[in-house]
Amino acid sequence: MSLKLLLLVLGFLVYSLRSSLGESSTCLTVYKEGGAPAVFQSPKCPRWKIPNHGSGERSPTPATGRCQSAVLQGRRKHMEDRTVCMLDLHIPFPSKIGVREVSVGVVAVFDGHNGAEASEMASKLLLEYFALHTYFLLDATFSFVLKKQSSRLPNVGEGDIVFQVLNWDKEIGKHGLNFERFKFSVPENLDDSFHLGILKEALLRAIHDIDATFSKEASRNNIASGSTATIILIADGRILVANIGDSKAILCSEKFHSPSEARETLLQLYRERRRNGAVSPFRRSNFKVAASSGLVRYIVKELTRDHHPDRDDERSRVEAAGGYVVEWGGVSRVNGQLAISRSIGDVSYKR
Repeated sequence: MSLKLLLLVLGFLVYSLRSSLGESSTCLTVYKEGGAPAVFQSPKCPRWKIPNHGSGERSPTPATGRCQSAVLQGRRKHMEDRTVCMLDLHIPFPSKIGVREVSVGVVAVFDGHNGAEASEMASKLLLEYFALHTYFLLDATFSFVLKKQSSRLPNVGEGDIVFQVLNWDKEIGKHGLNFERFKFSVPENLDDSFHLGILKEALLRAIHDIDATFSKEASRNNIASGSTATIILIADGRILVANIGDSKAILCSEKFHSPSEARETLLQLYRERRRNGAVSPFRRSNFKVAASSGLVRYIVKELTRDHHPDRDDERSRVEAAGGYVVEWGGVSRVNGQLAISRSIGDVSYKR
């Protein structure tokens, strides 16, 4: 199905499945064995279709009016980077009061190298794969809960579902799903963080499947490109961040300081600059005037940690996989070439 239709399926999951208990058992088996790529390709899952990405033309990136992005091509002949932004995914999640719709935002940057093939495919597949994995995880959740209750999906707002203590592994086993990392019980006092676990697992699976899909394509067609990935999920004021490679995610915020706090901040800055031999933009006597109306302070926090081969843990992982790390041009590189130790694609380094 197209991305637009795919998002509608997620947005109206509660309504579209009211007459059934969810996905067919044959399609669930396909999902268990091959994840998102298998579902989109299998005739056993006819309603899951993905647009053809083989045209070679760069397609417009999904975005909304609240998203802004800028890219710099540099010295490359072609732009190799891609961005994705979708801030209005509406997904129904089970909660202790029934079904609650959660607004989820997805923002991603894919920094390609040695060509744009990896970043292009990743940007096109991210929302498709993420939505599919979220759907199947929710399908299993709704199915086993509703089998215990009314054998139908409730309307949004119904509060008559009482979550009993259910054994997650036992119930999902009936659907043939292997959750691996996603193992816990659904308690009676189900809290509002339940959906974060589903979103996290869906994102991890989407990234894994994107790499698997592109690596298969790259091996078949001798494509050498790769890409970093930094993906942010925003839900209920919470931020989940996943990254591969060295594309950074930075959280910028501002904090208002009262006049007294502002004066103390400026004084501290003045002392630091004096110690460093720098010229302060303020004289000590001007602090009171400068801080009289308060001060807006901008705060920056790095949310990711780069995957570089000079990290001890990354070097050990590379060497354990049969590779090696050497320094060239002042930069540590995998097998003397690649400056990052994790990426989508770069299949020649993964053999």
